[in-house]
Amino acid sequence: MKAVWLGVAALIALGGTAGAQNRISNITGAKLVETCTNRNPAMVEACTAYIDGVSDAASFYQFLRPADGSKGQRLPDYVCVPGPTTGPQLRQTVVEWARRHPEAMRQSAAQVTMRALNDTYLCPGEQRRP
Repeated sequence: MKAVWLGVAALIALGGTAGAQNRISNITGAKLVETCTNRNPAMVEACTAYIDGVSDAASFYQFLRPADGSKGQRLPDYVCVPGPTTGPQLRQTVVEWARRHPEAMRQSAAQVTMRALNDTYLCPGEQRRP
């Protein structure tokens, strides 16, 4: 478990900071894929933890804006990952999506992760974009 946290710390350290107001890590999609496909299990676990975190944050943010309007207008659900989906499945989804979209390799890891999850895990009533 200690190795996992060291891997997460390493991934974060690679990212640095990008600005004072809207912090976005400078970890790229290419670096994320490199980390996710590393031979070092700790690096792969770090990747899985990162993607799990992005997925959890998206789901929780949607939860914070309830349909009853008590905290403002209900936000649309952007990502609807089924409950039994595992971290390794999410990791595989993101890596495969990124490899199919080479232009995304220069984008931030968070953007690549969100786009991959959004394109893969459609919400009820949502249709796949052409």
